[in-house]
Amino acid sequence: MGLTQLEAAKTERDPARLAVIRELTEDELLRVVPFQNVDGEGVFYDKEEEYPSIQFRGLNEGYETSYGVLNPQSERLKIMGGDCDVDTAIIDMRGPDTVAQQVRMYVASIRMNFADYFINGDETTDTRSFDGLKRRIPASSSQANNMSGPLSLFALDEAISAADAMGGSKVLLMNERMKNRLTQASRNTAVGGFITSTLDDFGREVIRYNGLPIVTVKTNARNQAIMPFAEDGGSTTSIYCVAFGDLLTTGLQGRARGQFGISVRAMGEVQDNPVDRTRIEWYCGMAIYNGRSVSRLYGITDAAAVA
Repeated sequence: MGLTQLEAAKTERDPARLAVIRELTEDELLRVVPFQNVDGEGVFYDKEEEYPSIQFRGLNEGYETSYGVLNPQSERLKIMGGDCDVDTAIIDMRGPDTVAQQVRMYVASIRMNFADYFINGDETTDTRSFDGLKRRIPASSSQANNMSGPLSLFALDEAISAADAMGGSKVLLMNERMKNRLTQASRNTAVGGFITSTLDDFGREVIRYNGLPIVTVKTNARNQAIMPFAEDGGSTTSIYCVAFGDLLTTGLQGRARGQFGISVRAMGEVQDNPVDRTRIEWYCGMAIYNGRSVSRLYGITDAAAVA
């Protein structure tokens, strides 16, 4: 069963690995995405596309043969990371904390880039990466609907209904400006919208719309907005409703040096340069096992929401 980073932190005893997990949970998206641990190079599965037909029959009659349609899928783990080199002179003069600071920044960059690729990843432009939600749920998908204007709360409710959680829970992914538009609507009696707030396990505030957590997706490691009002070169954005779970939508992570998750390895001083090297790597990816576990509302303009 896949665990979120918050759940993994509860049982982790290694202080170094716990520090990595806590850095990952600084990102709202990384707090809610569960990660399925994968041995080997990836996962191979059948995606349910069409169910077999069920009929009524009379006495002495047979059934017409029918088959469910399965679409074979595969998701390969991708290798994300970098080499953190710190000049040995800096370490000698300022102490080993300089290495720890640089490693933390590398892990922070990984979490911001993972969030970016989770939404915008496109293997056709970067074969070393993985496809994100935008590519997996394109405008032509039956799970995508075009808003073509300001957000309608009715259309949002329809998008929520379109995501099949199979008894589980759903979250809403959007940019921070869009979240503010929702809270603005909740203060307008002519529009409404049931907005509440709760606290997570670390005491952080979680805003909810009709009971669903709103996860704001902010910036990547280059300080660029991940879900701006500039989708596909225009002036609109999307909202995704995602049901996370083992048989729904999930993150993937492989085993590095015997342990699942991000690997942080001190390599020592390298031969060709006076630097101490720390290698940070994460074998990661994502999978949508159930195509109906994600819905997308796109074409939303930056304007006050309507009922």
